[in-house]
Amino acid sequence: MMLRTALLLYCALQLADARAGERYALLVGVGQMPALPASHWLDGPPRDLAAMRGALLTQGFSAHQIQTLGAIPGQQSTRAAILASLARLASRAAPGDVVLLYWSGHGVLRPGFPGQQLGPLGHGVHLLTQDSAPAAGSRRPAGGVASAELGRAIDAIAARRAQVVAIFDTCHAAGSTRGAPEALVWRGLAPHELRWNHSPARETPTPAQPRPGFVGFFAAEAQQRSAESRSVIPGQASGLFTRALIGALHDSPASYQSWAGATAQRYRQVLGEYRLPVSRWPSPVFAGALDTALWHSAPASAVWLVRRDAHGWYLPYGQLDGVRTGDQFEREGVRWKVEQVGWGEARLSQVGAQSAEPGWASRIGAAHVHAPTLTLRRAGAMHAATLRLHGGTQVRAHVKSGQIPALRSQAGRIADLMALPAAPGQPFVDAQIELRVPGKPARRLAFADGDLGPLPVGTRIRVIIENRGTESVDLAIAHLPLTGAPARIFPAFAADSNRLPPGIAPSASRFERHFEVTGPHFGPEWLALVAAPVANGAMPRRFDLLATLTDVPISRGDVGPVERHADSAQLARLRWTSIAPPLKRQP
Repeated sequence: MMLRTALLLYCALQLADARAGERYALLVGVGQMPALPASHWLDGPPRDLAAMRGALLTQGFSAHQIQTLGAIPGQQSTRAAILASLARLASRAAPGDVVLLYWSGHGVLRPGFPGQQLGPLGHGVHLLTQDSAPAAGSRRPAGGVASAELGRAIDAIAARRAQVVAIFDTCHAAGSTRGAPEALVWRGLAPHELRWNHSPARETPTPAQPRPGFVGFFAAEAQQRSAESRSVIPGQASGLFTRALIGALHDSPASYQSWAGATAQRYRQVLGEYRLPVSRWPSPVFAGALDTALWHSAPASAVWLVRRDAHGWYLPYGQLDGVRTGDQFEREGVRWKVEQVGWGEARLSQVGAQSAEPGWASRIGAAHVHAPTLTLRRAGAMHAATLRLHGGTQVRAHVKSGQIPALRSQAGRIADLMALPAAPGQPFVDAQIELRVPGKPARRLAFADGDLGPLPVGTRIRVIIENRGTESVDLAIAHLPLTGAPARIFPAFAADSNRLPPGIAPSASRFERHFEVTGPHFGPEWLALVAAPVANGAMPRRFDLLATLTDVPISRGDVGPVERHADSAQLARLRWTSIAPPLKRQP
C-alpha cells in the first residue's frame, strides 16, 4: 500500500513538473486598419510576426502553443480577438509557465485627465487594432486597446504565477515625422493625425498589481517613436527593434539581462545603418526580473557589463549601484578589480590573465565594508539601540529582542546610504515634499538632505517629483525606517521601469505618492532619493538603495561603445523621528 501511494505521488509530481514548463506565445501584428487612411497603415507587422514565430520555434516553443493575430491577410487582429486571446491565456497559465506577449504596430499617446491612471507624461497609451477608427462625435475612439487594459490582462496572467515576457515594438508618438528618412516608417501616430477627441471618457482606475517574474522589452521610451524598414528582406523582420532582438537570440543568452544587452547593442547598429542623428534614435527600455534564466523562472547569476575604452577597462556602474573599491569581477577566467569608483562608473584593472573581450561578468568578491557601530543596552522589556553613522551622527531607538537582527541589517543599509557624499552639480529632477502635520498648516519643502525633527502619528507626507528637462532620468526612492519594514516608493513594483521620461511640452513628467506616519514602530526614519542621467540604450541601474528590498527593479539594457552617460548623480536623504500620539488626559 505504501509503495502504491509512493508511486502515485511520484507520478503526480512528474505530471506537475511537466506541466510547469509550458511555453505560450501570443503574437499580435496590426498593419492594415481599414477605417483609417491607407497612409497610416504599416507593411511590416506581418513580416515581424513570421520572423518572431520562427525565432520562438528555435527557442523551444511548440508550434501549437504560438498564436498569431495579423500574420496573414484576413486574420483578425481586432480589439475583441486580442482581449479574448489574452483572457484564454490567463485561464490556461499555471505556475512555472512562460507566457510571451509580442505586439508590432502603431502606438498613440492620448491626453488624459485628472484622476485617470496615467503614466508620468500625463497621457494614456493606446495601441491601435485592425478595427481602430476615428470615433466621430464620441469621447473615445472605437477599437484599439488601452495600456491600462493590457496591464490588467498581464496582471491576470502574472497572478497565476506564470512568467510574463512582454515585447512591444510600438511607439508612444508625440511629435512630427518631418525629416525622417524615406527608408523608415515611424510606428506611431499623433492624436491629431487620427482626428480623435482629446477628452476621453472617464474610467475607474484599477490599482496596479505586483508581477513576480515579469520581463518587459520595449522599443522606445514613452515619448519616443520606434521605426520599421521599408526594404523587404525575405525571412527578416521589418521592425528595427524586432530585428535586433531576434538577432540577439543567436548569441544564446543565458538570461534576460544578457538578451537585453545584446538586443540594445544590435539595435544601435541597426539604427546607425539609416544615418539618423543620434538624437533621433529611440532608446530601448528593459524592465523586470532580468536576472532570470531565459525562458525559465529560476534566478540566474547577476551579471555586470565590463567594457573597454581608450583609457582601459570600466564598469558602467558605481556608488549608486553598490560598487566599491576593491570589488572583483570575473569572466571566462579573467578577473578585474575596481580601482576607482564614481557615481555611475568604476574603473577596473585586470588581475592575472590579460586576455578577455568585453562582456558580462560575475561579481566574485565584494570589498569589505565596515559595519556601523551599533550598541544595545537593556531597558526593561526593550533594548535601547544607539547607531553611530558616518560623520559621528548618532540615532537612537527602542526595540524588542526579536527585532535586533533586522535592526542590524537595516542599520547597515542606512549607514551605507549616509556614507555617500553630497552629490555635486544641478539636480536632474525637481523633488519636493508636502508635509501635513496634524494641527498645523501644510508646508512645501525641498526633498533634499535634512532633518524634519519629530513627526507624530497622522502626519502625511506627499512626494512630488518632476522631470522638467529634455532627457530621461533613472530614479529610485525608498522609505527606510531604522525599525520596521523598508518600502519602495518609486518604482512601486519590480516590474516597473525606474526611468522617468522627460515631459511633453508644455507639461513636465510628474510622479506623486503620499503616505502617512502610523506606527506601530517609532523612531528614526529616512526617505531617500537617488537619480542619475541616462544615455540612449544605457545600462540597467542596480540602485543599491533598493537592492535588498523585495521586488527589486532592474531596468534598461546594454550601453554602446560610443555614447556614455554622465558620471553624476542627485542624492537626497530626508530624516525624521516618528513619535506616538500624545496620551489624552483623563477628565
